[in-house]
Amino acid sequence: MFFFERTIHRPMPAYTTQIDESPELSDGGVLLKVLTYADNQAYHKLYGEITKIVNHNYFSAPPISPDETAECFAKRIVSMCEMLWTIRLADYPTAVIGDCALHHWDRETHEIEFGGSLAPTYWGNGIMAAAFSLVAAFAKTTYAIKTLRCRTPSTNHNARRFAEKMGFNLFQLSDSTILLRKTL
Repeated sequence: MFFFERTIHRPMPAYTTQIDESPELSDGGVLLKVLTYADNQAYHKLYGEITKIVNHNYFSAPPISPDETAECFAKRIVSMCEMLWTIRLADYPTAVIGDCALHHWDRETHEIEFGGSLAPTYWGNGIMAAAFSLVAAFAKTTYAIKTLRCRTPSTNHNARRFAEKMGFNLFQLSDSTILLRKTL
């Protein structure tokens, strides 16, 4: 698994937590599975498709570097996350339709950032909201998180509306980035 590989090569923090290394989360029709090596092609394809379909406002920079292999892309993304799940439908557990992640964990303030993407075909069906709820509960119980943050390009109005629907409030605004926060 990518998560295990990353932790082997990563320096150990000052203290560790007892975290299930590969938690699978599910609620109703949504299934979150930790990204594994076996998923790297589907994960790369997902971001390739999202990049083709949505306009430049969705990402602050293209997610896939030119000539980046599926394996390198997945490893790069995993290296920036505390946890990274693929989003799947319970009825189709082999199809990767999105991802959600926890990253930039601040142990002192008990804050962590949430991020995610979903194939546009699945927008508006409550899938990301269900995934967010699962990840928020996981973050609260596993990492003792008190505040979730999310950051998005200021031009990504869909992400901002979604975050506000999920209870996030505007915390910081610049020309290029919006930072929102939600107390758990």
